[in-house]
Amino acid sequence: MDLTPVLLLVVFGLQKAIPIAIAADGELVTEKSGVLNIGIYGVMLLGAFTAAVADYELGPAVGWIAPYIGLLAGMAAGCLANFMLSVLATKVHVDQVIAGIGINIFATGFTYVILQRYFEIDGTPLARFTVAPLAIISGLSNGLSVAISPLMVVMFILPILVFLFLGRTKLGLHIRAVGENPKAAEAAGLDVARTRMIATSIGGALLGLGGAYFTVDFNPNFVPDPTSSVIPAFIALAAVIAGGWKPAYILGMSLLFGMTVGVQYVVQGQLATSFVFLVLMLPYIATVAALGLASKSLRPPAALGVAYRKE
Repeated sequence: MDLTPVLLLVVFGLQKAIPIAIAADGELVTEKSGVLNIGIYGVMLLGAFTAAVADYELGPAVGWIAPYIGLLAGMAAGCLANFMLSVLATKVHVDQVIAGIGINIFATGFTYVILQRYFEIDGTPLARFTVAPLAIISGLSNGLSVAISPLMVVMFILPILVFLFLGRTKLGLHIRAVGENPKAAEAAGLDVARTRMIATSIGGALLGLGGAYFTVDFNPNFVPDPTSSVIPAFIALAAVIAGGWKPAYILGMSLLFGMTVGVQYVVQGQLATSFVFLVLMLPYIATVAALGLASKSLRPPAALGVAYRKE
């Protein structure tokens, strides 16, 4: 019995789940503080672009270390982008949805212009090196081989770390407090704006890491057409909601969504053209279904998306 299709589904599904799960954990930390980040796509895009550029520029000098520096650069870019969002939301008191849309527009335009100015606009590969896989599964039918990314390990460990951070550390408890009742948190001596800015910056670093995965690990190429990264960005946002703002459930939803995206790689060339569109629709169908089922028992942070002014 040929188990290649099953193996490919699992591996490709896990690969597609990596950016969703990592970004969802970042969004979780942000939303737990009461900040709603609709700009998740823009932050991931900036992380992906920054990682690719760092890899491209540093590759000749540092060699194989370049993609790892790229990952850190992507995290820094995500942190900075989310920090900008937090300033707009907590200091300038811009509506959080509008601020997030602004981040998306800025990231799309910024990366497009910079890529056009310094690189070729047709999606020339930027990364000179890629993250080394932990293992390579070879000997599959048709000569196929698949790589296991180290970020796959991060994907499974991160929910545990986020759970411990939010539930067992002083800062994590402060983040949850300002997300549930900022007025009471302020009365207890917490700086609501500062705490939200810290949480949003931490979340941005994880969003940047999720974006960097695309360009220095999964595929060493940055394409200005952002549609390929729009899907995991907003599916990550849906995973947080469908997962009930709980790290373990969010990981489960991310894996589910990743598998639905991975199906198309397994069935390529095996279905009639008239049925291919059904496979391509699976991620969207799964997302809508999960949100619909979860909507009856949603318990978001009480102050999520609500602006707060210090009294």
